[in-house]
Amino acid sequence: MVGSLMYLLATRPDLAYSVCLVARFMERPTEIHIAVVKRIMRYVKGTVGYGLLYKKTNIEMQLNGWTDSDYAGDLDDRKSTSGYVFMLGEGAISWSSKKQPIATLSTTEVEFIVAVSCSCQCIWINNVLKHLKVKQNKSTI
Repeated sequence: MVGSLMYLLATRPDLAYSVCLVARFMERPTEIHIAVVKRIMRYVKGTVGYGLLYKKTNIEMQLNGWTDSDYAGDLDDRKSTSGYVFMLGEGAISWSSKKQPIATLSTTEVEFIVAVSCSCQCIWINNVLKHLKVKQNKSTI
């Protein structure tokens, strides 16, 4: 079931955090993990018409990015979960939510780690946009 949910993440970023969180426990799932998967499936069933829609608009195609993270959010190993999203105009074009591979000593350190990851993705997206001849009038923030 979790594999099927992972497939949906390509068009359903609203599922990213919860599906990735429950996927961590699939090696030895318990009753509560199965209950969480069933709850996610009920959510998907109720929101089956949801998804990403990209339509032609007159809005400027400016690239904007946001990041966020929690400090030591996993109570088992004190590792942080962080993520980012990039919007081009009104549509999300790139996103990530993942547990950090290392435990950090401060909230500043975890914010720095996610900022580096986000910056790498931003550079890559800007290169793709240049290749597609999508002009950016301002720096990405």
